[in-house]
Amino acid sequence: MKAKSYLSIMMISVATLSCSGETKSSDTDVVGKMNEAVDESLGKSIDKYSGKLDELLTLEIASEAIGYNDAEAKKDYNQTLKNPATHSLAFRWKKGRQKSIKNPITGGSMDIPTDDFVEISWVRSTTLKEFKHNYHMPTAEELANADKAMNTKMKEMESDGKITKEQSSSAKGLATALGAGLSYDEVPGVGDYTVWNNKDKQLKVFYKGLEFQIMVEAGNDESVNRQKSVEVAKKIIQEKLK
Repeated sequence: MKAKSYLSIMMISVATLSCSGETKSSDTDVVGKMNEAVDESLGKSIDKYSGKLDELLTLEIASEAIGYNDAEAKKDYNQTLKNPATHSLAFRWKKGRQKSIKNPITGGSMDIPTDDFVEISWVRSTTLKEFKHNYHMPTAEELANADKAMNTKMKEMESDGKITKEQSSSAKGLATALGAGLSYDEVPGVGDYTVWNNKDKQLKVFYKGLEFQIMVEAGNDESVNRQKSVEVAKKIIQEKLK
């Protein structure tokens, strides 16, 4: 993953920390400034689908792929950040499922209630070269360059008063955690080029200059969720993008 991708993770991390209330209450304009930073880093998203992700992922496509009644679905459209590339649309079903996650305090595992869902996110214009560059295993040199670029950007934003040292430290720590352990598998037969994110269990799709991400959880079986993610991506391409 190249330096710009790590900077994107880093800046979104700061915005996330701000939204969650983990930063000082006096930093009331941090989220707005982070929005500007995200816009600068990610570039312009494709305008056609701004606020209209349901024109790509419809309830019919989602319910058919996951195998649930569409009348039981809850629509969840997230537009927290300004840049449309950060928006997401999910259709959720309550099925009484429990999911095991890492306890952030003890480090052990804990079970939490969670919905089954089909989600689309990170819809934006890009090139095949850019897409492949963003979603590949980074070399040691790329990681070093990304870390250097991140530190430079953090110092710049601190000097400009856009973030505090505490926010900078928290963002760098979170970005490092988010980037650790990333790996991708190529998925043939989906769009022009597609990879499966083994860490976050997401499908990253490129088709005719458009990038989008699909994530399905129809239980805790990764192989089933991966298969259903592929089904959703194929349906979107065939029914909405051809």
